[in-house]
Amino acid sequence: MKDLGFELRLLWRIGLRKLRTLIKGPPSPPDFIRAAHYFSDGWALNMWQILDTRHIKRELLAVKEDGFNTIILVVPWRGFQTDQLSPAYDSFYEGKLRSVMAAAERLNLSIIVRVGYSHQVFVDSHLSGIRQAQRLLIDTETCEAWLDYLRRLYRICHGYHSFYQGFLSWEEFWHAFANWQLLDEPTRQEMAVSSGFLDYLAAQGINEVNEIPKPDGPLQAEYHGFTNASIRETYNKATQAFPGLGMEFRVDKERLPDGDAFYWAKNDDYADIDALRYSYWAPFMGAKNEGEKLSAAEASHLLEHMLDEVSFGGERPNHVVDQFNFVDETPLFKGVHAEIADEEVADFLRNSVPLFLEKSRGYGIWSYRDYRQNILFNARFLRGLHGWEVSGGRVKTLRKAGIQFGAGAVLRQYLPPPVSGLQHKVGFSSLFLAVALRKKLAGARLEARINAGSWHEAEFSNASCELSVEIELNAGLVKADGVILELRNIGRTIDINAVTLFHWVFRGGFRFEDGTPARHHEALVAFNRALALHSTLEESDQTH
Repeated sequence: MKDLGFELRLLWRIGLRKLRTLIKGPPSPPDFIRAAHYFSDGWALNMWQILDTRHIKRELLAVKEDGFNTIILVVPWRGFQTDQLSPAYDSFYEGKLRSVMAAAERLNLSIIVRVGYSHQVFVDSHLSGIRQAQRLLIDTETCEAWLDYLRRLYRICHGYHSFYQGFLSWEEFWHAFANWQLLDEPTRQEMAVSSGFLDYLAAQGINEVNEIPKPDGPLQAEYHGFTNASIRETYNKATQAFPGLGMEFRVDKERLPDGDAFYWAKNDDYADIDALRYSYWAPFMGAKNEGEKLSAAEASHLLEHMLDEVSFGGERPNHVVDQFNFVDETPLFKGVHAEIADEEVADFLRNSVPLFLEKSRGYGIWSYRDYRQNILFNARFLRGLHGWEVSGGRVKTLRKAGIQFGAGAVLRQYLPPPVSGLQHKVGFSSLFLAVALRKKLAGARLEARINAGSWHEAEFSNASCELSVEIELNAGLVKADGVILELRNIGRTIDINAVTLFHWVFRGGFRFEDGTPARHHEALVAFNRALALHSTLEESDQTH
């Protein structure tokens, strides 16, 4: 049964696009892409839940003023599609997507969409991102639902004149294959059949194997080849549902056993596709990774090596480094991965200009704004009290966003394991709670606890309108049992804008959480200015 409302909105958007094409001509995407991932003041796992449409224009205008000509939107599969058995969609998420695309179009910002993202903060019973990806790879019905999601997303995006391209990432699938290797032997035997691994081996004349290998075990090289082949097959299916789809391929190599030694195997680089390819870079790639601080020259050498490999020495520069993570704050590898010394970043970016212009078609930055990795669902109450329980007092949702939190009231949210946003291998001994108020009020007092532990009173930090508190806990129990957050008002009635529960702040060094410039802001703006100037000069030279 067709969604009549969706079809009418779609016809309206496509009609507008055709009209704009008649007036302005066909879309003219930038020859050289300077992109920022847009998460508003959230992050990839909750952006569509917390996005306040009143802030979009101001935020995107800042993106443009900083020298970017493109935004990258991460559009999750889980969340946008609410049912994989009989495909259904969340009109709230789709409405937010339309709002961002319309605002970007008015500001003449090109739009690139990363499709099929597998992670999202949930309170409802959902498969994890890894399990959902595994189901996609082995279950025909789930695969058809995923393709339906891609078709619907393409139809939405295609209605906007500024839409440039979508792309799929290897990351959505690679961990699904790796996870199968960690399961018990009977399950690995079952998955060897249902995943098609045994058929893949049989085609190569290998018939004596009956299970997916453990990591670094026999046939790891064959499993690596199978993984690449399966992802390629999935990409090929996706291009039929989403025309012009690009692919972010795995740039770093796989460590494979070779007798008593090992070697590094490359992955499918998708050099044969007509669409733009997507890659990524961080200073750890090719470095010793002993916690070293790199000079500008050392980091430039590593970047040039990667760009040479993916562009075949500059002969095939049809790729965008969509995650140019020259500052890498991944918590699992902090203090181990090589980093560019702070005082060397500006010189490194200057050195990078000719490298990008010669060996790529652009770049993107992941963390345009620093972000707290908030694990709470519906943290700004844009969906009313969905995901929250109330007891002991009065809680009223406010117009547009936020709640009025009455004296004596208790808010409660349960996040089932695995808790989205808490990485399995990253340890922590506490979580930080921050409650943003409409305005700072004398007599505003809140207490919080996690998993029925001790109550902790939150306090104002400096002159901010935010009450915050650090709550110590057992990370192992949280990962096993989930999180029950309880927030109790022991003071006067207050208006709350948003609630954040996190253990890590990802810092990219460009803009702080509130949007104010950070330590590398000036250097990155200069980088964009130089790329814009030289790419324009090159284009001018080619037309004369």
